[in-house]
Amino acid sequence: MKPIKAAFFDIDNTLYNWKKKEYNDSSIQAIKRLKKQGVKVFLASARPYMSQKEFGAFDLGIHWDGYIASSGAIAVVGNRYVKQTLMAEKDVRKLCSIAKKLDLTMEVVTPRTRFLIAPGNTYLESYHGTYSDIVPPVHPYKGGPCTGVLLFAPDSHDAEFQAALPHLTYYRFHPFGVDIMPEEHLKGEGIASILRELGIEDDEAISFGDDVQDISMKDHSFFVAMGNGKDEVKEAADYVAAPIGEDGLAKALLDLGVLL
Repeated sequence: MKPIKAAFFDIDNTLYNWKKKEYNDSSIQAIKRLKKQGVKVFLASARPYMSQKEFGAFDLGIHWDGYIASSGAIAVVGNRYVKQTLMAEKDVRKLCSIAKKLDLTMEVVTPRTRFLIAPGNTYLESYHGTYSDIVPPVHPYKGGPCTGVLLFAPDSHDAEFQAALPHLTYYRFHPFGVDIMPEEHLKGEGIASILRELGIEDDEAISFGDDVQDISMKDHSFFVAMGNGKDEVKEAADYVAAPIGEDGLAKALLDLGVLL
């Protein structure tokens, strides 16, 4: 392995231990040591920026060099956007119209903020009961950049949305939660954008994750799956670490010779 110049970290079940409901301290300390070695470090989450911020990912005492948000729709180095995948305003407006007609709500995600277009309902309550996320404010969509929406609805409504906007990408990951995007969001593409900006080669980057949305990070980095990750993620990984509860991330950095 070449000397590592950039490292990318998923949040949920990679940095944050959901069983203990806390960030894993050994992981945080290891990333701080990486920074001192001169390695550039980045968050790489399916969460939009505002969710990462509200979840405390920027309050860990780590000076992140940037982040990937919304599973790769957004990639930032310092204060510079190096990738933004945005949905056409007319498509956002049509999605809002259909949702309101069906008495549903959805979360509109922008590069920096997020909001609900209508008050919450039992579908949203079920979703937030799973993910313990903060409920965004409510206000109408008035135009502007949008990376995608999170619709809170059962799959019985999927066909109507897909028939109305068949060119969009739909990813259902919860009984009452489906991401709707202009195209598939890939964390790997976010990594590629950041590496190009910094002049770093793919084999000089390492990434850590646990879920299916993390697999694409393998396309542009040495990919480490957490031992607590899904089986298909571990099968795709270049290296499988111990679980988060066993300090897998820090141990992997040491075992791979990345952390000196």
